[in-house]
Amino acid sequence: MANDDARMADLFTIPDFSQPSDSLNQALLDLHKRNPLFALDVSHISTPHSLLPNVDSVTKLQGPDPHVLLPEGISPDGFFRLPDIPKDLVVQQPRSDDTKQSEKTSTDTGQNLAVPEDDVWLLSDHGLVKRPAYMTWEKFTQPDGRDHTTVFITEAGPSVFDALEAQNQIQQGTEPAILADSIYCACLLNLALGRGSVLFSWDDENKAFTKTAPHVKTSGVSVQLMQSIDKLCLGCANAIRYLQRFVQRTFSNPSTPTRVALAGVIDRLVVTVLSELGARGRLARSILQLSSLVRPVQLMLASFQGLVEALLQQRSEEGILSRLFQEVQTSDYKDSLVREAVAEVLRLTSRPWTDFVEEWIGLKPEHGTPVSKAGTGKAFIKVADRLWIDDVGFELEGPDYFLDEDKIPSFLGADVAQTIFETGRNLRFLREHHPENPLSRQDLIDSVGPPKLEWQFDWDSIQNLERRVNRYRDALSLAVERGAPTKASFGTPSTSEEPAGRQLEFFGRSDEQIAQTILASMDRLDQPLQPPTSPAPDPVATLLRARLYKDTTARTENDSFSPHWSLVPLLSFGPIITAQSAVVHRECMRLLFSAHGLRIHLDLLKQCYLMGNGLLCSRLSHALFDADLETAERKAGVALAGGVMGLRLGGGRENWPPASSELRLALMGVLSDSYRHPGTRGPQHIPPHSITTTSSAPAASASRISDSDLPGELSFAVRDLAPEEIDRCMDPDALEALDFLRLSYKPPVTLRTVISPIVLAKYDRIFGFLLRLLRMLYIVDQQFFRGSMLEDNSTAAFIRFRIESRHFVNQLAGYVFGMGITTPWAVFENWLDNVEADLGGTYSRNSSSKGGKRGGHIFSPDRLQKRQEEVLDEIMSALLLRKRQGPVLRLLEDIFGVILRFSKLLRRGGIGPTRSSTEGKDAVHQDGERETFQDLYGIFRKKVELFVAVCKGLAEKKAGSSTTGAEKTKTSSGVRDEDDWDQRRGRDELAGNPIEALVLALDMGGYYAKKS
Repeated sequence: MANDDARMADLFTIPDFSQPSDSLNQALLDLHKRNPLFALDVSHISTPHSLLPNVDSVTKLQGPDPHVLLPEGISPDGFFRLPDIPKDLVVQQPRSDDTKQSEKTSTDTGQNLAVPEDDVWLLSDHGLVKRPAYMTWEKFTQPDGRDHTTVFITEAGPSVFDALEAQNQIQQGTEPAILADSIYCACLLNLALGRGSVLFSWDDENKAFTKTAPHVKTSGVSVQLMQSIDKLCLGCANAIRYLQRFVQRTFSNPSTPTRVALAGVIDRLVVTVLSELGARGRLARSILQLSSLVRPVQLMLASFQGLVEALLQQRSEEGILSRLFQEVQTSDYKDSLVREAVAEVLRLTSRPWTDFVEEWIGLKPEHGTPVSKAGTGKAFIKVADRLWIDDVGFELEGPDYFLDEDKIPSFLGADVAQTIFETGRNLRFLREHHPENPLSRQDLIDSVGPPKLEWQFDWDSIQNLERRVNRYRDALSLAVERGAPTKASFGTPSTSEEPAGRQLEFFGRSDEQIAQTILASMDRLDQPLQPPTSPAPDPVATLLRARLYKDTTARTENDSFSPHWSLVPLLSFGPIITAQSAVVHRECMRLLFSAHGLRIHLDLLKQCYLMGNGLLCSRLSHALFDADLETAERKAGVALAGGVMGLRLGGGRENWPPASSELRLALMGVLSDSYRHPGTRGPQHIPPHSITTTSSAPAASASRISDSDLPGELSFAVRDLAPEEIDRCMDPDALEALDFLRLSYKPPVTLRTVISPIVLAKYDRIFGFLLRLLRMLYIVDQQFFRGSMLEDNSTAAFIRFRIESRHFVNQLAGYVFGMGITTPWAVFENWLDNVEADLGGTYSRNSSSKGGKRGGHIFSPDRLQKRQEEVLDEIMSALLLRKRQGPVLRLLEDIFGVILRFSKLLRRGGIGPTRSSTEGKDAVHQDGERETFQDLYGIFRKKVELFVAVCKGLAEKKAGSSTTGAEKTKTSSGVRDEDDWDQRRGRDELAGNPIEALVLALDMGGYYAKKS
């Protein structure tokens, strides 16, 4: 103690760092006290040096000798003292002369050993032996024999470290038990493989592994390190059991193909990981080595456990694929092995979905039940009844294909999904209506070798895919152009052999033929069996075996230059889908133009619904309004005349509407006599606004056809109206008097894709407006020529009304038939000419059309329908028939109503009373007072001024222009139609805003603007 105080007082003393610490000394002391048998320092233990001891040596060694070193705290009479040997067991050895001489010498020198003569332990042949020493490996490597005192606990050996750990744990109330490394490693390895052991068991209630002996560890390892290793192996085992339960539930319960594919991939992944860990884990010799093997496995399994937990929240196939794609994007910032493994899982899990897409667009034959209109659909293709309803309420219901957008994965763009749907539907159109077409034969497509639809994650694979797609597209287009060859000309072996029953037929064969057949069959049976084909290697297993225990933290060069995930779906699926759709769309469009006469039907719609046939307008105008024709009305006791009959709506008839028989007689032959085939050039292109009432053009032409031969069974029909609409039709002087009349047209089944009910409804809306305009043309001409028959025809109001109303209606008709209909339709026909010209040439992806910049781009039938709808929308916008233009149209109808009231007053000679109560807001008199020309002209003038002002406002805001401009129009592949853009832009530059042209035609000199 004093020595310690002296050291503490001497501040400048250099400390001796070679001295062990107090903790080490205390640990050694505690170890020796608890188990002195295994004490480390045994340098003081005395041991015999001969197998044949004598009594002298025993006496010498048993006595206290100051030269003998004993361990500290051990007494020479304690546990390590030499046992007392009975004298009768001592071997008596004869005394030799040398011994005697030695004793004599000792006596002479005065060194009397006082050893009895009968001491059996005394060796007479040898002298004193060398003092025993404690030999260690450290002293063996250091010949000088100097001892180096241990400074650190970790250098003192595992026992000292365990003693210190035990001291710390005892203070905390627990003392860990020490277990051999081999046993603990075996238990941890079984745990990491998902199996139970002595130390770890499965808890069914908590669905997790638990440690049965929580205070067990191995020697030389701290409790914290052992707990971390246990936690690592427990996480690995729990992840294995979780993934195995997911696989078992998926395979045992009804599941979707995508979920089954995911379970299969997870199962193979777990098996591969466990096999790799099991093979390497058996070679582990320490806990730390085993933990280094378990750590990458635990990282991989934990990642896929989180992936499965996220995917279990999705119930549908598209939800699983969408969430899996999101997880792949998230894994881009994780370990490279996990990133590549998750990408492979996406590729394999998406295989059922990609296989269906390939079957739908014709890249591979359909397996199982094919998708047809007789079924219910599959995946994102839905089969349901389409209801075709015309204006008379006639319903035509039939099954059709629909695209279920809710079942499209989120990574697939809407334009690509629409292209897939249109391609499959058009392919089934070919198979249904043209089974002889080359594309209807799956063996022809298979012979070309279409690329497989799968994910591509690097630029090299994407470039390789594009090259294969180009070769496939050129080869398939060439095969389609050459026609459908026989199966034998494909050069591909048959997939199935001829049935044996047909080969062994003997009826109608000679004996030699039967014998040759039997011998050939015997030779075939003598052939050795073909070795079974080895299954394709699993990409996930191959990846894990190659890179599971390699450094995967560094990014490779391919990862750095891989495409962004937002582009991967388009780059992987876009090329092959675009190529297949181009070939299928081209063939469908070619058949629509050639075999089904699409241009003939479109020209018929233009001639009749849009009144593009001047002869039809003239015949229809006279049949409906000419009062000079014979009446078709049946009267009791009056026979019908044999001349040309009409409805005589312009002659002031009283009973209205006409009967169906009268309507049939009046309109008989109007359509058939006026229709001209598109190839016929004749006088049918007469401007409708130039129709007069002086003549009726006879129907005389060499191309005349009967009513039953008109395309689409075109005919006049009666519209189904609501009760309030029927009431308005009852008045022959009302504007709605002809609203019951319509055209009936039924497009062929093959053209319903292009001429849909929506398109026909727009045609009918335009036809109803043109029918009213045609009546106005006839009325204003009649007013102009009959004005001189009245006595007060010199009044200013009467003259102004006749002139201004005729000017208004003629200018409006010129605008409607010219700028409103002819100009947009001419652009549409030019577009059709270019499309048809492209279809007539040889297909090449590098070729360009004669008049455009499309570069061989082929439009689909759906695109043709949308293009036709755009043209009709533009026409309706120019004619003020759009829904948002309703107030302007009602203003125009009010102007037409005033003209009809003027015609009625004129027909009565200007003296007939007109009740103002029937005119609503236009009334200028009280009930019972007469309405004069002056009053009607005032109303007409105000409404025309308001109409011109409103049109000027629309022209300034360009609200009357079409909202479906070509600059906003894109093709089904997402590419802008450059030809539409160029043609529309050129037309707009020449014609300007259509409403501006209408304002200019109605009020060029500002006549109505000055008076307003």
